[in-house]
Amino acid sequence: MAFDRLLSGDPSTRLRLQRQLMGAGSYMMFMLPGVLAVHWGWTRLGYGGLLALFGAALAVNTAFFAAIRSGWSRRFRDPTLLVPQILVALVLAVVTIHYMRDEARSIMLMLFVAMFFFGVFGLTTRQFLRLAALAVLAYAGLMAFEFRDRPLHTASFRMEVLRLVSLVMITVWLSFVGGYFARLRQKLADRRDALQDALAQVRELSERDELTGARNRRHLMRALERERQRAARTGATFSVALLDIDRFKQFNDVHGHQIGDEILGAFCACVQQCARDLDVLAREDVDDTFGRYGGEEFLLLLPHTPLDGAMQCLERIRATVETTAFRTSAGPLAATFSAGVAEYRAGETAAHLLARADAALYRAKREGRNRVLAAGTVG
Repeated sequence: MAFDRLLSGDPSTRLRLQRQLMGAGSYMMFMLPGVLAVHWGWTRLGYGGLLALFGAALAVNTAFFAAIRSGWSRRFRDPTLLVPQILVALVLAVVTIHYMRDEARSIMLMLFVAMFFFGVFGLTTRQFLRLAALAVLAYAGLMAFEFRDRPLHTASFRMEVLRLVSLVMITVWLSFVGGYFARLRQKLADRRDALQDALAQVRELSERDELTGARNRRHLMRALERERQRAARTGATFSVALLDIDRFKQFNDVHGHQIGDEILGAFCACVQQCARDLDVLAREDVDDTFGRYGGEEFLLLLPHTPLDGAMQCLERIRATVETTAFRTSAGPLAATFSAGVAEYRAGETAAHLLARADAALYRAKREGRNRVLAAGTVG
């Protein structure tokens, strides 16, 4: 648990820290070979020098960890600080190899290999090749420094040339392998993003009414339940309204079902626009709180709105619809609607709230249509 808290709760930062710790762990892998090299006399470091090197590695990695954990590294293009970490590892590797005797140098060249594996997390093939060139130049520079006053026609120098050539071959090969895995990683990331987009589109389509393009009953019921839970949690109130187009069957009987479908779409667009103009939904998006409940019936959620405010909003929407001529293939056609409005009561279920709104809607139909009635004590 303490380790989890150390890694941060932010997923991106957590991933960066995990990778940073993996890189830091690669230093620890060379602790045992280093101790053995000191014990058998294959290095000029001694235990004190070896401890100083690993102490420097620990200090630098702690600094990198703190920079990533605090968010300070986010100011850079690469928040993982991958390239600086690799450069530090390169410097420490060259210093370590410099103090190794012939018997241990070939083994310690594996330090470069470890750096390349760490680069798989974020380097491209071109970046890998640049790193390979830097590693080779660093080792060549080390050779030039060590043999500046020594003869070159010796077995020791030929062995260093052999190590340098091997380093070139290994790092170039690792560059292409690392770049290949980097491309695979990017392809997987792209496919994951594409899959998430596709799932989002499927989810969006599953919550849309095919005919009107508005939200469907499935989405509205989820939105209603979320609003009910929020009201129960915060003590806030909200209202719901059920709207039903008056004498809708006549549009189908007289003009055909195609015109009826056009009326549904036009009515839906009119109510949505009117709701936006009135700003009846405050912080909410009308696209998420209004939709087709079924047939010619629609549901409107009014968050943070008590009954009186909801009644005023619905009355103004009703007046707008009444004076609007809907454009259809059969020409402009007028339509009206009746509505029942209910305010949420503490502890009330969504089903009971809708039942009260539906009862008020039924009364509005009975009393002559084209009107908005409040649920009041109904139900």
